[in-house]
Amino acid sequence: MPILAANWKMYKTIGEAKAWLDAVAGAPGLGQAEVIVFPPLTALAALRPKATRIALGAQDVGWADAGAFTGMVSAPQLRDAGCGFALVAHSERRRYACEDDPAAARKIAALWGAGLTPVYCVGEDAAERASGQGEARLKQQLDTVLDALSGELGGRLLIAYEPLWAIGSGRPATPGEASQAAELIRERVRLCCGQAAAHEVGVLYGGSTSPATVRGFMDEPQIDGLLVGSASLDPRSFLAMLEVMVDA
Repeated sequence: MPILAANWKMYKTIGEAKAWLDAVAGAPGLGQAEVIVFPPLTALAALRPKATRIALGAQDVGWADAGAFTGMVSAPQLRDAGCGFALVAHSERRRYACEDDPAAARKIAALWGAGLTPVYCVGEDAAERASGQGEARLKQQLDTVLDALSGELGGRLLIAYEPLWAIGSGRPATPGEASQAAELIRERVRLCCGQAAAHEVGVLYGGSTSPATVRGFMDEPQIDGLLVGSASLDPRSFLAMLEVMVDA
């Protein structure tokens, strides 16, 4: 089943979040794709009763189950709030919160311990790509985390490829480029965790997607779904992407 995930970032009040969910709740495509919404933390409790056909996720998670960590939210707390997923090391968390790969590994382990699915975000920036270091950067992000996890998948894992060089540049990644990155991701998982893990891991593409580009990405067999940012904020745009995805 394809995966369509919506990352709302720091957008939407509780009322706006409820209105979005009401607008998409009856879509027939919800039964043909795994749909995940990552709202702001403030909206989780309000969305939980409404999210009967949509999974909820958090945009971040703390690495400890409990403790004196002001401002953090633990994996057990997210599970209690109705979450089944959480983003880890999103490019904006790496940039603004200085989140690094070792911290990401700890967060993934914490999510698995609580029975939640991590969505680990990786990607290279424009300078790394221009210098020919893009592939090396992806390998570093993947290998550091997988090695820290002892080369074993302790639960379900989704990995989202975010090409920072493409986001907002006016030059989005092509389906072929995204597929190459997905192949690299699966190969690193295979080397660290084995062939079965490489087959089971879900690979998402995230980076300036729109209803017009969905089919091209979903036609690539290495890509299991999409992580959508701004295009997911309007329920009409999101539903258009869902319709294309389930018809692909």
